[in-house]
Amino acid sequence: MEHPNDKWLRWIVIPLAVLLANLLFLREGYYNLRLYVGWSLVGIGYASLMWHVTLQWLMYIRRRYSDIKQTRKRVFITFGGYLVITASMQAMIVWLSGATGLSSIPATGEVYGKFIAVSLVWVLIVGTIYEVIYYLQKYREALQEAEALKKVGLQQQYDRLKNQVNPHFLFNSLNSLSALIAEDRTRACAFLDELSSVYRYLLQAGQRPIVTLCDEMTFFTAYRYLLDTRFGTTIHWDIRVDNQFSDRWLPPLTIQTLIENALRHNLLLPEQPLTIRILTTKDGSLEISNGIQRKKLTVSTQPGGLSMLATRFETLGLPRPVIEDDSHLFTVQIPLVRTSQTQENFVAETQ
Repeated sequence: MEHPNDKWLRWIVIPLAVLLANLLFLREGYYNLRLYVGWSLVGIGYASLMWHVTLQWLMYIRRRYSDIKQTRKRVFITFGGYLVITASMQAMIVWLSGATGLSSIPATGEVYGKFIAVSLVWVLIVGTIYEVIYYLQKYREALQEAEALKKVGLQQQYDRLKNQVNPHFLFNSLNSLSALIAEDRTRACAFLDELSSVYRYLLQAGQRPIVTLCDEMTFFTAYRYLLDTRFGTTIHWDIRVDNQFSDRWLPPLTIQTLIENALRHNLLLPEQPLTIRILTTKDGSLEISNGIQRKKLTVSTQPGGLSMLATRFETLGLPRPVIEDDSHLFTVQIPLVRTSQTQENFVAETQ
């Protein structure tokens, strides 16, 4: 943590404080101007030392309680230290001056009181200036950080939407629709309805940070219809989702992201269909797994995959998905959370 840029305070406040403080003792010094100037020079040196000591205390407390949420605690401890340091050092300098005979003013209780009172007033004034400047700086940093996070969130929503409304998926879907129109108009109408449902959900996903498992499974039903129409028997589904978890929450398009990941990296063969399982566990997690039938050609990773999914969970303050790969089965466990656990995150994300 950098020291505050306080040169202007040192050059102005220290001489001013010492000169004004010594005016209180002109009467005791019989208005001796030479004595006043001499003790003022000594006082400036002493005040600079005390300033340095209190500044070190200030920086120590700031390092320990730097967060803006700790302002009240930081101010209380900082100013408490100011009082102890100032009273101790002022009492010591008055005693030393009297004991060594350097001061022509007797070290009475009134003198102690004046020295300590004047020093405390100046320390409190300067300490308040330091704290106000520091608070405004931290407040400005907090605003900038919040604005940056907001921009990142908006960019992630845009990127997620852009990646999910995949032109290749639309192109393949339209090809399937075109083939169905020539073969079976009834199935073509059903396919078009499901395609509309899928894209309606995709377009709404950017505006809803979290959705219920019920909504996600409704979308999946439509999405699965499109995949079955396109890939036929090359995909085998095993769906076992308990309705008791239908009101749990998760980020939208989670299931689609994992299914696309499975289709992107594995072979789909009629004689060896890819098995994809979607089930809920007893502890309330959604488990999505697929057998591993890796393609021989390397598949380039696209934005919006597993890394983006994990980032979305982390951004929303949700437990990260657990990924397991034993070379035979690729499994992702998605934590489903209750409404009370996501309410605060949901409100923060939508503001």
